[in-house]
Amino acid sequence: MKKVLLLSVIFGFCSVSLFSQKTMHDLKIRNAKAIDYATIQEPAIPAASQQEVVIPDIAPVKSPEGDVVSVIPIGTSGNAFGFFVDGRTASVWTNNDLNMVAFTHRLQTPSTSYIGYDLSKDGGLTWSVNQLNYDPTITGFSPARYPQGGILNFPGNTNPDNAMHTYVAPLLDGSQGTSGSWGGIGYGCKPFAEGSTAWQAALTTTGDERWFLPDAFTITQQGMVYFIDALTDWDGTASTYLGSLTIGTGTYNEGTSELEYTFENYPLAVNPADGINDIEIAFAPDGQTGYISVLSNLEVTLPYTSYHPIFIKTTDGGLSWSDPIEVQLGGPDGLAPVQEFITDEALIAYFDPEPVPPRDEIPYYIGYNQDLSVDAWGNPHISGTCMIADLEAGTIATGTGYIAMFHIWSPDGGTTWQAFKLADLKQFNAEWTGGGSTVSQTNRPQNSTTTDGSIVFFSWLDSDIEEAEDNARPDIYFREFIPYAGENGSHGVEIVNVTLFSPAMWTANWGTMPHYVLSEEIGENSIECTIPFVYQKMTSDDPSLVAQFYYIPDFKRTYVITSTDALPEANIASVSQNFPNPFSEETNINITLLKGSDVGIEIYNLTGQKVFSHNYGFKPSGLFTMTIQPENMPAGVYFYTIEAGSTEVTRKMIVK
Repeated sequence: MKKVLLLSVIFGFCSVSLFSQKTMHDLKIRNAKAIDYATIQEPAIPAASQQEVVIPDIAPVKSPEGDVVSVIPIGTSGNAFGFFVDGRTASVWTNNDLNMVAFTHRLQTPSTSYIGYDLSKDGGLTWSVNQLNYDPTITGFSPARYPQGGILNFPGNTNPDNAMHTYVAPLLDGSQGTSGSWGGIGYGCKPFAEGSTAWQAALTTTGDERWFLPDAFTITQQGMVYFIDALTDWDGTASTYLGSLTIGTGTYNEGTSELEYTFENYPLAVNPADGINDIEIAFAPDGQTGYISVLSNLEVTLPYTSYHPIFIKTTDGGLSWSDPIEVQLGGPDGLAPVQEFITDEALIAYFDPEPVPPRDEIPYYIGYNQDLSVDAWGNPHISGTCMIADLEAGTIATGTGYIAMFHIWSPDGGTTWQAFKLADLKQFNAEWTGGGSTVSQTNRPQNSTTTDGSIVFFSWLDSDIEEAEDNARPDIYFREFIPYAGENGSHGVEIVNVTLFSPAMWTANWGTMPHYVLSEEIGENSIECTIPFVYQKMTSDDPSLVAQFYYIPDFKRTYVITSTDALPEANIASVSQNFPNPFSEETNINITLLKGSDVGIEIYNLTGQKVFSHNYGFKPSGLFTMTIQPENMPAGVYFYTIEAGSTEVTRKMIVK
């Protein structure tokens, strides 16, 4: 049985007791609705001759212990708007099996309308940078913005050249009705093998099929790609949410070397005045159990709760999704740790001159952003900044004494919810202006896990220095969680300042952690995790000028194995999409078995009637290809379920 790593950690970096300075309150009232980033007008793209990088280096400062992370300059962008302005984006991606790291970003050259990536094939030590993967000048394509992307690999592949980079990005194709503005989505892929050609495609708004700014993206370990775009109307100056989420599911077609997406509209009726602040999507290691988390309010609002997590769950790899599952923050049925983190003194200052109401009658809020991960047991975890909300005024209370980074999770698949304060925060957001445009940054909560989902990691940004008036001088802070250490899991005892005394100290703007960390066994009883980060520096703090990206390669944590509790065991490592698909006479399915077991298939039509089944008997571990020649199946959509031992995986197929 595989061992679970419990929280016995060898600390090698500087830890802090955040917010242990003098008690102070710095109340700042802000709008509860996040900035509509679609309205931000970027400056005109400067000529290439004007895009020289002039970013001063900061000499490293050694701490007394010498435990200081290093930084590596990687790619560049023509401006600082590439991190979707501030939202949590999937831009840093690792693959532990291949020891690879990729970073997706807009390019500096030829211009910021191009999408590219930086790639390391040795765990982040050396890099090839600014690799082109989207060209807006090809006929039928338009300038791209705000990309999300990562490494697409397939189970069993150990050759980095056979993996590829994939992405999704909004396009300024004007198809929503405003020339040179939103309406399209670009996506594509490019193998990492030398000399490979990029493939790209575009979606465009036509009639009821509308495209805007994809706000969630992930890649499963089984090689499925997902993104979510809120169905939105854009009139050139403001956006209006139209009541549903468009969920895109991408499958790589080996025959055509293209990504093929199918789309589903999921109705989600939120309060029209609130809209949606953020959307995330993530899956468990098995690729079957997954969640979407939306920060918003439904039409029927929860008591004493402003923007909050609304989860949607799948247990069949996204073929079907549950009804919304809300997490109440305030009120008697809310989360007590959220209601208790603000001191009595701070509450008196906030409500003055009115009396302070009972804590379970104070509304709470999480946002503007969140991040989401799913552990080995199929349980969801989010992190985000919690604070007081004024429901009538539509505002939130930020500033020292009023905000904290929280971990909110379910230990039982979404039935009950727990909350834990990761850290009190000093600053919430910051803004920079240049070239007539403004870019903002909040605490940027980030989640990551080990590949097997046994450890969950959190990071965030905070400018925890006396002279800071906003979050413009941040460090990256870190903490971990072991889901099954104890009844409700166990958090790391200390908060770690990742960038303390390093070249990134006080400058780690838009610090981003990948969805998965790199890890390796370093002995019979221990595992070492390398948690990468990427951040960006602006030229002269001007977001309209060139941005330089930096990679942190050596933030490491060692975990000692102190228990032999078993992780969930599965028989199936992966099930491919059937190929060809659609098909008429014959189709194939690749199955990778973790251990030998009996293998069978059942095929159902859309009414739930079983139309085909076959048992292939016992198959040993490894790759097995089943060939299906079903009869009496009219043209249409079907679902097939592969069974191996106690494990089931369901996919969709089309007969033509």
